[in-house]
Amino acid sequence: MEDIIGTFARRSGVLPMIASIALPMITRYFLKKASPQNASGLMSMMPSGLRDIFSDDEKNEFTTKQENVSQDQVEQELADKCFNGDKAQAQKAFQEGKKLLTEETGQKGQGIIEGLFGNSDKRQV
Repeated sequence: MEDIIGTFARRSGVLPMIASIALPMITRYFLKKASPQNASGLMSMMPSGLRDIFSDDEKNEFTTKQENVSQDQVEQELADKCFNGDKAQAQKAFQEGKKLLTEETGQKGQGIIEGLFGNSDKRQV
């Protein structure tokens, strides 16, 4: 997992310690937001180090339950927990995390992630 965290840290301009908190938060958002079938597929495409940070209970929840979590909620949580309330930095980190996940999961993963955005408002993913 260190490679993906290091890449995320460099791209986001944050310390690896912050990246190791932020990237799982962003990943969790996509897994919660996806349908159970898509969450299962997305997890199978993730690098094992990233997938392995989630407990078996969390993995089970991702693959059995879909949640209506907004992008704004996760960005605010990122701002509060990782960026001393700096929403702009949290938004940048979210976008970098999304980009990295789409790269790491290939074309099929990109389709799942982009599909979450659909025709809905950018803030309500």
